[in-house]
Amino acid sequence: MPEEKFNFTEAYQEVEKINDWFQEENIDLDEALKKFQRGMDLIKGCKERLKNAENKFEEIKKKYSVEEKEEIEIPEENIENTKEGDEIPIADIPL
Repeated sequence: MPEEKFNFTEAYQEVEKINDWFQEENIDLDEALKKFQRGMDLIKGCKERLKNAENKFEEIKKKYSVEEKEEIEIPEENIENTKEGDEIPIADIPL
């Protein structure tokens, strides 16, 4: 199921309806097979969507944890030639 057209909430709700249908006393075998197949397709789509979301969360966390670990290093020559209270020009700070 294509991710951009797959609606997780709607799929989950449909799986719940299928599950409720199976709880009824009298079920038709042919209809049960169709509903079971549909439910399995929906569950597969939900699992794929959850995995994609998990990967995206990890990607975002990784991006921001790398940014937090990066420190601005000021070249030694700039530190040695400054006194307390001096400003270091932004152009001298490597990016």
